[in-house]
Amino acid sequence: MNARKGLAAVVAAVAIAALAFAGAAPAYAAKGKPGGGGGGKELAYVALGDSFAAGQGGGSYLDTSCYRSSNSYPKRLDALRTLKLTAFPACSGASTVETLASQVPSIPAGTQRVTLTVGGNDVGFASVMQNCFVFISATTCEANLATAEAMVNDGTMYDRIESVLQAIRAKVGAQAKIVVVGYPKLFHLPSNYAYASRVNADTGALNDVAEAAAAANGAAFVDVETAFTGHGIGSSSPWINGFSIFNTSAAFHPNSTGYANYATLVGPALG
Repeated sequence: MNARKGLAAVVAAVAIAALAFAGAAPAYAAKGKPGGGGGGKELAYVALGDSFAAGQGGGSYLDTSCYRSSNSYPKRLDALRTLKLTAFPACSGASTVETLASQVPSIPAGTQRVTLTVGGNDVGFASVMQNCFVFISATTCEANLATAEAMVNDGTMYDRIESVLQAIRAKVGAQAKIVVVGYPKLFHLPSNYAYASRVNADTGALNDVAEAAAAANGAAFVDVETAFTGHGIGSSSPWINGFSIFNTSAAFHPNSTGYANYATLVGPALG
């Protein structure tokens, strides 16, 4: 389920832009580990997908076009001696369309591990957050949610995620490991937000579709829902940023602690 540049109308413009930045920038080429770490035993690793893969919300940004963060789960995994992040094209605003068009083609030869977090932008993540939680419009919110739910339920999202997985497999070959990484449920329940429970349920449904597509296409799936339980927006110990006009780009995305926990979950799946 993720992821920009204003008061009244100006703030609204900033919020929308921050949540919906689209268009993948050129791949970020990862450099070697500090102090000469690394070596031949490291597995060549590439991170694909949207703002949740890029690390938006985590701070310490490597760029402000895609909001790739040094606190993202891919960069944290790169710190492991077993993995070398050789390309990091994940970008805020990317849907399956951008992932297929500009990220998959940038996978280097010899890649052995790939992570993918994608689908939230296809189902209108930015519009849902904007209209259901920031400048609330019940009519528009309901319409946004209905569209998203239809795409999950009618097989559209399954087909789109599957198409990305098949393109990745064609690029990396049969021996590489592909790991699809799910989204956390954003809101701690009960919540003062009227649509929190429904959006959480919809996130779970999207994750279920991604997991099914992964299983049918020879990929692993990492479910982060359980680990994030009790750490959503509104909890006493949030791993996800709530909305603030002072930092709109971080809203509704994991914070640094959230991404650290992402990395803890994803690392073992990469082997």
